[in-house]
Amino acid sequence: MKKIILGTGLTMSMVFGALPAIADAATYAYVNFSGEVRTHEASSPASAIINAPGISTHSGVMLINSFGDNGGVVGNNVFGI
Repeated sequence: MKKIILGTGLTMSMVFGALPAIADAATYAYVNFSGEVRTHEASSPASAIINAPGISTHSGVMLINSFGDNGGVVGNNVFGI
């Protein structure tokens, strides 16, 4: 009985412990090496810059507040990269 309660408690703590990280995630737009504007979900702008796959050396990130907030830039190409 103690093993079941302990196992259930550990499982619940892992599930609920992960929720703040998921809940705080935001979508950021960035420019990759080929000049395409892509998106990445992260908990902060610094995390997005560090973890965005293929982010260009001189690229920053732009917070996208809602689905329609990308202004049509996501998927476009940026020249001069």
